[in-house]
Amino acid sequence: MSNSFSRRQFLASAGLAALGAASLADRSRAGEVRAPVIHQVRLADGVVIEADGGVCGSFAGSSAQDRQALERHLPAIRKLLVGRNAFDMTLEGETLWEAIFPARARLYAQGRDPLTGEKIANKPRGDRQTATGRVFMAFSTVDIALWDLRGKLVGKPAYKIIGQADRKQVPVYWRPGEPNKGLDDARRRAREAYDQGFHYQKWYFTRSAADGDAGMKQDVELVRVLREELGPDAKLMFDNHSIRYHADVDYSVRLCKAVAPYKPFWIEEPICPEHLDGYARIKGETGVTIAGGEHWYTRWPVKGFLDRRCVDYVQSDPVWCGGISEWLRICRIVEGYPGVKVVPHITSPWIAAPHCVASQAGSLCPLLEYNVEGGRKALENNMIRSAGGSMVMEMPAAPGIA
Repeated sequence: MSNSFSRRQFLASAGLAALGAASLADRSRAGEVRAPVIHQVRLADGVVIEADGGVCGSFAGSSAQDRQALERHLPAIRKLLVGRNAFDMTLEGETLWEAIFPARARLYAQGRDPLTGEKIANKPRGDRQTATGRVFMAFSTVDIALWDLRGKLVGKPAYKIIGQADRKQVPVYWRPGEPNKGLDDARRRAREAYDQGFHYQKWYFTRSAADGDAGMKQDVELVRVLREELGPDAKLMFDNHSIRYHADVDYSVRLCKAVAPYKPFWIEEPICPEHLDGYARIKGETGVTIAGGEHWYTRWPVKGFLDRRCVDYVQSDPVWCGGISEWLRICRIVEGYPGVKVVPHITSPWIAAPHCVASQAGSLCPLLEYNVEGGRKALENNMIRSAGGSMVMEMPAAPGIA
């Protein structure tokens, strides 16, 4: 029996480990293999984790993360990781926050903030991210750096070891942002993108309850114009991001009813993120397809929305929700709800979400978001037109998360 690390043995077990099966660490403890050991964790441009042979995994993380939390908890993070098997799948975001804030994350399931204890259910946020959320974003960065390290150690792109789907291409939807130059410009941009192969498009609503009936009319007109221009075959999504600070359920119900005749592919975040009752009422009264979850931290808030049958696409972002490992846990939860799919929100650093989508079956993760506003430099060279004419992203071949 060889005592050296085997790429074949890891690749056969890593994806399964992420799904909850026995990790390579179990096999190394049994004397079957000897896996690389983590020697150092440091902060540079994000988190850097070094293993045997000087191989380093790194990830910058979201600009919104709590960098001070990483610095504050770095001694505890080092204590948990240094000297451990780099392929121990129990080393993940949850390992870190449970050691530092034991049993706190699950308070999200009760509609409470894990670090303050404050009731947050059915209430709007004062800002896009919460102070507690920024801490969990910091743990996400550590987790994703671990996955980058593992990919580099075996010389494989991360998606090949995160899961077993091994999709070389993933369909994308185009996100151009706000129609801030008027409807004629939006119509032109939508047509140009559609003709290039972006048959799935997501546009932003720019008005909210604070803008009253006149604002709602503008949003509905955007839907009408784009549907008129692109016809019934276009998959048109609309992001209600202007409402994320509001809790006016009546307004959201009226808006969703008004756009329903134009058959949107989905309405995203129809009300502020923790408003479970609002989501349930909007879904129940309008029947529109609803996407949400980019602003949920960890897996703990997810099940309540699924149990109420009020979200059709879960958009948990691996860079925000606790890392790739936590994102995988969310996928396993979603699999228990037939018809619900996972389409992660994508944010800078842009490349984590593609690896997540490509690692899972298309029946669970059918689409990847392409944020043309910010992700062009990182992703544009990977965009190609499929044989069917729709735009897809070709996955990178470089090891790790690149």
